[in-house]
Amino acid sequence: MRLWKSWIVTQKDLSTMSKNRYVFYSLIGIPILIGALYPLIFVFELNGQIASLTHAQLLAVASQSADLATIILVIVPAVLPSYIASYSFVGEKIEKSLEPLLATPTTDGELLLGKCLAAFLPCMAVTYVGAAISASILDVWSYTRIGVFLIPSLYWVLAVIVLAPLACVLSVEANVIISSKVNDVRAAQQLGGLISLPLIILVLVAATSAELSLLLAVVVSAVLAVADVMLFFLSKETFQREEILTKWK
Repeated sequence: MRLWKSWIVTQKDLSTMSKNRYVFYSLIGIPILIGALYPLIFVFELNGQIASLTHAQLLAVASQSADLATIILVIVPAVLPSYIASYSFVGEKIEKSLEPLLATPTTDGELLLGKCLAAFLPCMAVTYVGAAISASILDVWSYTRIGVFLIPSLYWVLAVIVLAPLACVLSVEANVIISSKVNDVRAAQQLGGLISLPLIILVLVAATSAELSLLLAVVVSAVLAVADVMLFFLSKETFQREEILTKWK
C-alpha cells in the first residue's frame, strides 16, 4: 500500500471539509463544549458541596466528576464521524467529483485509508483540544481546592489515549462503508449515528464505578482493536468501484 497515495486523498477531503461551514463550525464548537462547558458545570456543582463534605469525601466526588468528564471525551470521537465520514463518498456524488475520484490510480485500500484518515484526524484533533481544556479547568480547581491534580488519572489516560482513538477508528470505518453503500446524505448520517449507540451505552454503564470503568475500558479497548482491523479488511472486500459508478447515476 502506497501511503502517499492515501495522503493525497486525505488532503483533498480535508480541503473540501474546511469549506463546509456546517462541519467547520461543528469542529470548532466541540472543543468548547466538551472542554469548557462540562468541566465548568462539574466545578460549579462541586463548589456547592465543599462546605458539607470532608476532604476525603470531596476528593471522591471530584474524582467521580473527572471520570464523567472523561466519558464525554470517549463518546465524542465515537459520534462525530457520523457527520464527517458518512459524507465521504456521498459528498463526492453531490460535488460531482465521484467518477474522477474512483478513476484515480489508487487501490481500494489506499482510497479507503485516505477517506478514513480525513475523518479520523479532525475528530481526534478536536477531542484532544477538548481534553486539554477540560484537564486544565479540573486541575486548576482541584489543586486550588483540595491540593491534588485530578488529571491525568489511570482511567483518563486509558480512555483518552487508547479507547477514544480506537472508538473513533471503528466509527470512521463503519461510516465510510455506509457512505459507499448509500447515495443519500441523510440516510448515511442516520445509519452512521446508529453505529455509535452500542458503544455509548457500554461506556455509560461502565460509569457506575471506577473499578468497573477501568476494567471495562481495558476489555473494550482490546475488542475495538481487533474490530478495527477486521472492519478495514472487510471494507476492502465489500468496496465495489464498478457498482458505485453504475448505480449512482
